[in-house]
Amino acid sequence: MRNCFVHKCDALSKNTSRAMFVVPWKDPDLFRQWQEILPQHHRQLKQHDRVCEKHFREQDIVRFWQHTINGQKEVILRDKPTLKPRTVPVYDHQEMLAKIAETEAQPKKPVRRKTRDGAEDPEVEPIAQVPHSSSDSSVVESAVHKINGSIEGHAVEHNIVIEVLAHPDFETLFDEVYEVELPSTLWGIHRDLDRTFIAFTEFSKDSMNVRKYLFIDQSLQYRMSVGQRTMKSGILPAASTEAITELLTKLDEIKVRKVIIKGSSSVLNES
Repeated sequence: MRNCFVHKCDALSKNTSRAMFVVPWKDPDLFRQWQEILPQHHRQLKQHDRVCEKHFREQDIVRFWQHTINGQKEVILRDKPTLKPRTVPVYDHQEMLAKIAETEAQPKKPVRRKTRDGAEDPEVEPIAQVPHSSSDSSVVESAVHKINGSIEGHAVEHNIVIEVLAHPDFETLFDEVYEVELPSTLWGIHRDLDRTFIAFTEFSKDSMNVRKYLFIDQSLQYRMSVGQRTMKSGILPAASTEAITELLTKLDEIKVRKVIIKGSSSVLNES
């Protein structure tokens, strides 16, 4: 799981095994120093945040245990690296901007959908597409259907293909999803292996099941649900982690008991 606090760091770093360090929130003075060094333009550094090893000097990271056994020094690799006392991060804003610009300039590979048996869909010529206006950046939903049957006594076989295209900003949102601020530790983040959706779920310790969820597909269509009831659906207003954070905050504030008694529309009108 990648969730470095530094803006865009997760999108730039494909190394999922890099070490993460919690902020020193128990030391107010040191915590304030971290806040002054790290960028705060996208949001403020908080107690639950983590910062990856890329933003520390290597000499400040402790990666090994050192033991003296029978007079001999033994060096053992730590499962989880740690920081030396009073360590502060390092951050070069201009260097980060240069890396972001370089990454965004690289052409992105098209995402290939897979069929249920795991094989990639063959390239086909689309024969139908849903038209959309230039002002709407969301793209066309897709499906592949095979129809066998007869029309007026003639046996026919048709392949109807609607090409699936993802929203151009979905890939970036997929990589930066761990920058979303979750309402509480009961919430979790899920990402599809084929990069076709992201989802957020709230776990109920009473029912031992998912109580609420927010689902977002690659065309930025979202669905907010409490239990089995869909509270709201539509197109994400902006392809940003801030927009998702706002939706999650609203969903978290909804009381399950009110949904059962009043229904979804009444509860949403109250909020």
